[in-house]
Amino acid sequence: MRQVFIRELSCYSPAELSDKLEIPLESAKVLIEALATRGVLRLKSTNDVEEYDSYIDTSPANRGKYQFVYVGIAKFDDIVLVVYPKYFGEHEPTIAQMRQIFRVIRKASGSLSEIAAATEDGLSQNDKLALMLTILEMYSEYSLYSNQQKVYETNGYGDVSWEQTISTHDAFLNKGKPLYLDFETTKTTQNQSDFVTRFHEFAVTKCSRFMNESGLAELLALDEVELTDSEIEDFGDKEYIKYRLEQELGIQFVTWKQDLIKLLLQYIEEDEVSIQSDGVMCLGITSFYHTWEIACKIAFDDMLDRPLERLPITLPERWIKRKQETLLSIIPRPAWYVFDKVHGYTTYATKDTLVPDTVTIWGDNGGKQTFAILDAKYYTPQLGRRVTGVPGIESITKQHLYQSAYRDFVKDCAIEHVVNAFVVPSNCEDMRLLGKVEFSEVLETLPTPFTNEILLWALPAEQIWNCYLENRTLEEDEVNHIIGEHNER
Repeated sequence: MRQVFIRELSCYSPAELSDKLEIPLESAKVLIEALATRGVLRLKSTNDVEEYDSYIDTSPANRGKYQFVYVGIAKFDDIVLVVYPKYFGEHEPTIAQMRQIFRVIRKASGSLSEIAAATEDGLSQNDKLALMLTILEMYSEYSLYSNQQKVYETNGYGDVSWEQTISTHDAFLNKGKPLYLDFETTKTTQNQSDFVTRFHEFAVTKCSRFMNESGLAELLALDEVELTDSEIEDFGDKEYIKYRLEQELGIQFVTWKQDLIKLLLQYIEEDEVSIQSDGVMCLGITSFYHTWEIACKIAFDDMLDRPLERLPITLPERWIKRKQETLLSIIPRPAWYVFDKVHGYTTYATKDTLVPDTVTIWGDNGGKQTFAILDAKYYTPQLGRRVTGVPGIESITKQHLYQSAYRDFVKDCAIEHVVNAFVVPSNCEDMRLLGKVEFSEVLETLPTPFTNEILLWALPAEQIWNCYLENRTLEEDEVNHIIGEHNER
């Protein structure tokens, strides 16, 4: 198997993809059709560049090419396409970095089998990949299928079965009380020769071999599992295998075992019984940007849904009365007034309001505190003589409005600093301040502690992903890096 790395959002014509993958043009066209159906590729029909697409060539020659709007793996024949996140730029990630990305995708999706699920109905190749991964995941969680049998032993070492002892052995009376010189004990044994157990060993082994031979095991950090050297012919023909599995399903009442038998039945229903290696299989997501937003919420300890009484600040009397409300619910809502000639204006409340991405409070209660309003952008900004890939005017004005929405709360709680920032992923090792944006000629200038600028920070994505995977926040000194940079200027 060959691994070919391709950056997310890169564009290719059929001929260019043919050269990149070193395959015939006709094969490239087949691959493009399959990937476009699955949502991996999108036809770029215009030269318009979205605000986060700074890496994309905007030349007219780019029109009509296919863009990779996806992060993950696509397997085709003997090629494994590794589509890596765009923030790596032209520097291909290492296997260790891609393993982390897949752990992130796995957590965001629930399981590997979930992210292998087809985006359209009838995509049997993707169904096969999801099936294999599910079989391997169930083996990892529950181990091998087995039937336990309860066996009685005379004078054994297990628990005494008094019911079996009384029915099997004669009792002697000692001062009017029954005395048993022999007793029956129970022990549980596993029937390793069970048909379903052996077929489960076969299925797990075949799935594991496929993952290793295709190169997917290396990228997904899957352990090799070799349980048997049996072949499908050792179990009989297809109908006999189905009969034995259905027979077992009819008498099995353990939920996970029922689910496993159903998977094995699905496995045996494949045209040639074993999973085939041809066709296109995909493993990844098209909404990686959303995962970045969630990861930043965890890393920066988002407090939007936290009741005011649980915030690390001392609430003044005005806000103590509203202590059960959250930082999100205290944001004012617009009021619509409906007019008629009889009653004049009548007010109607609205549900919609401003919803920040991440709001948090840094610092100790009683000490210096910073109110941070952060917007996680899955962008690739380029700042220089030409500014590209930066948040647009709508995002900029929203960040200022978020600050205005919390103006009374910040003043009443005597919070000393406000940080307003966009945070984007990068392949760097440390947090880097890229720049800032101001809109002073249009927006109201606010006094201290409020800010009239929005900072643009590049964050080490690997560090943020670790926080997400471990469900923890950034260390205090890491957060203080942003606060310190703010306070020094």
